[in-house]
Amino acid sequence: MIGLIASAAEAGQAVADAPEKFSPTEEFEAAVKPLSFGGHELAFKLGPVDLSISKAVVYLWIAALIVGLFCYIVSKGARILPNRKQMAFESLYEYVSDNLVGAVMHGKMAASWFPYILSLFLFILVSNLIGLVPFFLGLDHRGIPTIATYAATSNINVTVALAALTFILTHVSGIRANGPIGYFKGWVPGTAPGVLKPVLFLIHSVSEIFRLVSLGVRLFANLLAGHIMILVFYALIFMLSSYAMIVILAPVIELGVLAVSAFEIFVAAIQAYIFAILTAVYIGGAIQQEH
Repeated sequence: MIGLIASAAEAGQAVADAPEKFSPTEEFEAAVKPLSFGGHELAFKLGPVDLSISKAVVYLWIAALIVGLFCYIVSKGARILPNRKQMAFESLYEYVSDNLVGAVMHGKMAASWFPYILSLFLFILVSNLIGLVPFFLGLDHRGIPTIATYAATSNINVTVALAALTFILTHVSGIRANGPIGYFKGWVPGTAPGVLKPVLFLIHSVSEIFRLVSLGVRLFANLLAGHIMILVFYALIFMLSSYAMIVILAPVIELGVLAVSAFEIFVAAIQAYIFAILTAVYIGGAIQQEH
């Protein structure tokens, strides 16, 4: 939250010099550009695939590292009589097991897919939350510290990639459980009239594509909107024309930022939950088509 002040300051200066060029989304567009290290741009390509290291990639690494270290530390320090840290993780573990995976899957299927659903939930949750934490990014050309925040899940490339992984796993698991013919045959009700079956199959095929789109866009849009709101609030401070207006309105704007940030914590958790439970629903439905 506080880290957006630096970005907002630069945005405010840009408004003073060229108002028509101001855009809060510039921070997010810059996040997908390759980073520079030692004067060299970290741009890599493998054929048509762009493997450049951008700020979005770094934040994904940070989220994966936090989740990995957290799970490793908790598992290594597990005791028969748990401490507070272990109890907190066990509560989260049981909640995901009983109320997320267990609500839509049962038996061996739930046990098989629980590790993936839990990992997905934790990764998205941490990615969402670290977007509210300011990071020191070094000094700019004027020697001023650069502090900024960014959520990798506010990048549509990231969210669509996560949705595509769910999409692939859904159909692969469905084909493995029912066979190719049985799986695609299950897309059409057996009691449907023969003349309508091609139409129903086409409708279901389109709905599968829209599942992928909605799963990725929902997460992206919610995270992007929240961060843009915070950035715009901070930019307003630097757009005020007089010192008196800054003294009067800055505290009000700051309260608005705090309110939005508190709501963003709720959004971060609920969006991780929605993504994870929909993944479980899609995979469970593909495996047990009769249900």
